[in-house]
Amino acid sequence: MALIKCSECGREVSSNAAKCPNCGNPIDTAVHCPKCGSKNTKVITGASKVASVAMWGVFAANKVMSKYVCNDCKHKF
Repeated sequence: MALIKCSECGREVSSNAAKCPNCGNPIDTAVHCPKCGSKNTKVITGASKVASVAMWGVFAANKVMSKYVCNDCKHKF
């Protein structure tokens, strides 16, 4: 759990909260791509990581070290 700032009132709110307990503003918990800002992301599965390592070896390090991939720009983060 991390604390994030509410976009409406600026108070610190738990990242697990659905809405701000102070003002009631919904908390955006969607994962955003740091490169393009898109919310169109997916989790990289463990099976996909294993297959990449088996196929590409050390060249798959970027995929193995990442948790998400953006479906729009294909950035792994």
